[in-house]
Amino acid sequence: MKSTCMKLIFISFLVFLLFLKANIFSAAAVDQAATISIPDEVLLRALKEGLPLPIEAQSQYVQGDVIIQSLEKLQVRGKSIFLQGVVAGQNFTMNTTIAGKEISLNIGSVQLPVSCDLFLRFDENKKVLFVTPHFPKPKSLYTADPADALLLLLSSLGEKEYPLELGSIQPILAKAGTRNILIELEPVDIQTQDGLLLIKMRPRLSKES
Repeated sequence: MKSTCMKLIFISFLVFLLFLKANIFSAAAVDQAATISIPDEVLLRALKEGLPLPIEAQSQYVQGDVIIQSLEKLQVRGKSIFLQGVVAGQNFTMNTTIAGKEISLNIGSVQLPVSCDLFLRFDENKKVLFVTPHFPKPKSLYTADPADALLLLLSSLGEKEYPLELGSIQPILAKAGTRNILIELEPVDIQTQDGLLLIKMRPRLSKES
């Protein structure tokens, strides 16, 4: 199951490619890795363009529709990416057992400020980025409070690694005189440091026949 957190990372990569196209000739002059530094305010602006965005979340206790409505804050930290925004939950139902019978209780809708930490781990050999989201946990698994029900759905996404395959980034076509040159981008490493997302790519050149 893919979480919205993973989708946000994909959007971040689109921003990276825009930066790369602007500097591709200097980066591809030699066949070595080039590191692109993306400030967190640039990532925040890019992610806002994709909102509102639904979240695929499941829980054995609660069902409902969850949507990220807005993002107010994004901080790239030494070990994670911190996100803060407003999430809406609609059509919540709570599954419970009363007198030996399983029933579903309608507990309504809610809007709630929510924060999330994304922890990244890149496997260079497999060219896979693993993303682990961490959401705050609700006070109880059994709740009639829509706010706690929303947190319960979000927390069901957390503490799991979600893989993102990065080995097949589409080549960029560049012109050199009358010849077309394909620039293939091989991911080498992805790291975070305070205020910056660091993406290291190795460009490889090939001429079109």
